[in-house]
Amino acid sequence: MRIAICDDEKLFREELSEALYEYFGRLDLTCMEYQDGKEILEAARKGVTFDALFLDVEMKETDGMTAAAELRKMGVKVPVIFLTSHTEMAMEGYEVSAFRFLGKPLRREKLLQTLADLRDSIQHGKSILIRCEGEDVVVPLADLIYAEARNNDLRIVLADREYQIRRKLSDLEQELSEQSDLFVRIHRGYLVNLQHVTKNRGTEVFVSNGDALSVSRSQAAEFKEALLRYVRESAR
Repeated sequence: MRIAICDDEKLFREELSEALYEYFGRLDLTCMEYQDGKEILEAARKGVTFDALFLDVEMKETDGMTAAAELRKMGVKVPVIFLTSHTEMAMEGYEVSAFRFLGKPLRREKLLQTLADLRDSIQHGKSILIRCEGEDVVVPLADLIYAEARNNDLRIVLADREYQIRRKLSDLEQELSEQSDLFVRIHRGYLVNLQHVTKNRGTEVFVSNGDALSVSRSQAAEFKEALLRYVRESAR
């Protein structure tokens, strides 16, 4: 995940970056810092991409509202969280589809709730493209329950349908890891979405469609740790 922070206060940027790394983990997050709306616009024009943006409303050269409006015109549709000590500006923010307004100084409980909502929004908005029976099919990551390797084929299981495709599980795992940290290998033949895990019995994992999947001994500890981390973060 890539999150941009645009604020003219260096100390505030550093403190927010640290809070984001603490929440999402340093292996799963890259924070990019900018000190003015002009800088974030220049970065976007050069092709720099990010999954979300924390944007200060009041900056000297190009303020947050102006920067957000320009980003929307450029087709940047990521969630924008405005940072401001003037909450009366919230109505203006809705004109550029603001995801949330956070008052300054930040309140920890408000920030944690925003991060939880942001994580859900980002995960639900992502998808992969698979080739099945001569057609390209868009599969939302939030709907993908698990993938099962069958020789040289893959069985992609969703709540209401499934697909059989010609692909290696390791290749799918790599593609998913670039977009999400919710997909975990539990066996050489299974890759599961933590959002759909309903029960863990050590050697078996039950998922939301009722299927029971085998967990290998070599993957059990790593899977359990990932599941506990996901549950803790989801509960914040």
